[in-house]
Amino acid sequence: MELDLITLLGNKLGILFIFAFVLSRLKPFRSLVAKKNINLSDKILLSIVFGIFGIVGTYFSFEYYGGLINTRIIGVATGGLIGGPFVGLLSGVIAGVHRGLIKSGEFTGLACAVSTIFEGLMAGVMGVFIRNRNNKWVYAALTGTIAELMRKVSVLLISKPFEKALEFVSNVWLPMIIINSVGLALLFMIIENIFKEQEKMIAYQSNLTLKTVDKALPFLKNGLCSDNVKKVSEVIYEMTEFDIVRIMESGVLVAHTGFGIKDEIKEELTNIAYVTESGKPLVVDVYIDIKNEKKTPYTLLMLPLKENGKVIGILELYKKLSRSMSSVDLEIGNGLAKLFSTQLTLTKLENDSKLLEQSELKILQAQINPHFLFNSLTVIGSLCRIDVEKSRNLIIHLSDFYRRSLNLRKDMVDLQTEINHVKSYVYIEMARFEEKLKVIYDVPENLNCFLPPLTLQPIVENAIKHGILPKKNGGIVKVFGHKNSNVVNLEISDDGVGIDKNKLDDLLYGDLNTGDSVGFKNVDMRLKGIFGEEYGLQVFSEKDKGTTVSLSIPVAEE
Repeated sequence: MELDLITLLGNKLGILFIFAFVLSRLKPFRSLVAKKNINLSDKILLSIVFGIFGIVGTYFSFEYYGGLINTRIIGVATGGLIGGPFVGLLSGVIAGVHRGLIKSGEFTGLACAVSTIFEGLMAGVMGVFIRNRNNKWVYAALTGTIAELMRKVSVLLISKPFEKALEFVSNVWLPMIIINSVGLALLFMIIENIFKEQEKMIAYQSNLTLKTVDKALPFLKNGLCSDNVKKVSEVIYEMTEFDIVRIMESGVLVAHTGFGIKDEIKEELTNIAYVTESGKPLVVDVYIDIKNEKKTPYTLLMLPLKENGKVIGILELYKKLSRSMSSVDLEIGNGLAKLFSTQLTLTKLENDSKLLEQSELKILQAQINPHFLFNSLTVIGSLCRIDVEKSRNLIIHLSDFYRRSLNLRKDMVDLQTEINHVKSYVYIEMARFEEKLKVIYDVPENLNCFLPPLTLQPIVENAIKHGILPKKNGGIVKVFGHKNSNVVNLEISDDGVGIDKNKLDDLLYGDLNTGDSVGFKNVDMRLKGIFGEEYGLQVFSEKDKGTTVSLSIPVAEE
C-alpha cells in the first residue's frame, strides 16, 4: 500500500513541478526571489505566491481514509526557507486556512490547517539558520521531514477518534515524508538555480562592462570633444553585441561605429531633448534607412553622459529589432554610461585643478614687487663704478631670479632648484642691505624631494621683509633641511621682530587675495592640495624673538 501511495503522490508531484518550472521562468517571480534584501511589500507578495503554491498542492491531492494525501507543505516550506519566518508564517496561514475551509478530507482538516501554519513558521526559522550555508537542498529535505512529522503529531492530537487517526498516520507517514522531503529538495534546487543564474548574469555584465571601460577610458581623458572619442565607440562596438554605437555631445554627433554612414541616421530631437533634460535613459524603436538596405527596425538605447551631474552628451546603442535588446544589454549600457560619466567628471576636476594651480602661480608671479626690481637696478647702477664684478654677479642673479619666477612651466621642481632660486633672491637683497642681513643655509644636497615651484622664496622674502628689516640692527635668516624617515623637514627661521597673534592668524587664515597673506596662504593651499592636509605650513612666532616656518615634503623614491 505504501508503494501505491508513493506512486500516486509522485504523479501529483510531477504536475506540481510543471507549475513550479513555469513559475520560475516568469521574470517578475525570478526578480522577486533573487532579491538579497527584501522589504515588507516583497515579503507579503512572496507569502501570497507561496501560499497559492501550497493551495495548488492541496488541490493536487487525493482522499485516503478520510484525510487528504497532498504536497501542500512543499510550497509553504519553500516560502519560509527563502523569505524567513514572516513569509513562512503568512504562507502557512494562507494555505492552512484554505485547507480548513474545504470539505474534502474533513477528518484531518482542522489538524492539517493548524499544523500547516506552524510548519511554515518552522521552515522560516530553518531558512534563517541555513541562510549562509551550502547545499541548502539537504536542509530543505530535512525541513520536509520535520514538517511531515509535525503534521502527523497534529493529526494524532486533534483528529478524533484517536484509533482512526493512529491507523491513518501509520499508513501514510512514510510515503508522505519520502515524497514531500524529496520534492522539497528538488524544488529548492530549482529556486537556488534562479539565484545562480542571476549571479552568473551579474558577473557577466560586470566583467564585460569593466573590460570595455578599461579599454575605453584612456580615450576619454580629454573629454568628449577630443579626437580620441571615436576610439571609445569602436571599443564598445568590438566588445559588445550592439550593431551601432554613437556618441553625441551637445546635440552634435562626435563618434559613429557600426552599420551605415553617420550622417544617414537622424535622431528625433524630442528624444535627445528628453534624455538631456531629464538625465534618464530612454529606449525607443526606430527605423533606419541605410543605403543598399531596406528600412530596418532597431531598438535604440539612449544613455546620458554627465559631467558633475550635468548632461553633456548621449551614448546611443543600437540593436536590430530582430535580435532584441536584452536585459543584459540594458545593464551593460547603463554601467558604461555611469562609469564614463564618472571619468568625465574626474577629467573636469583634474582640468579645473590644473587651471587653479596655474592661476595660483600667476598670483605669485604678480606678487613679485616691481619695487624690488627698481631697487635692485639702482643698487647695480651704483656698483657699476665702484665694483664691476659685484654688479655683474647681481645682474646674473637678478636675471636668474626673474627667469625662474616668470617662466614657471613645471608642476614640481627638485629641492636644490628651489634653493638656488632662493639664493638668487637673497644675493640681491644682501647687496642692498649689506651687514644688516645674513642668511645661513644648512640643506644637504642629497635631500631627495620634489615640491611646487615658488614654495620657499615667498617664505624667505617674508622673513627678510617683515622679520629682519624692521629690526634696527638687522638679523639672521636660517634655511635648514633634514631627512626624517620618509619625509624631508624644512625650516625657515629668523631672529627678527616676530609676528603678533592677530597678524599671524591673518597670515594663515586670512583672505587669499589681500595683504601679505597671499604668498603664505597660496603656498599652504598648494602643499595641502598636492601632498595632503598634514603637509601644510606651520608657523611659530614670538614677539621680538623671531619666527619659524616649517613644512614637510615626502621623500622622492626616484
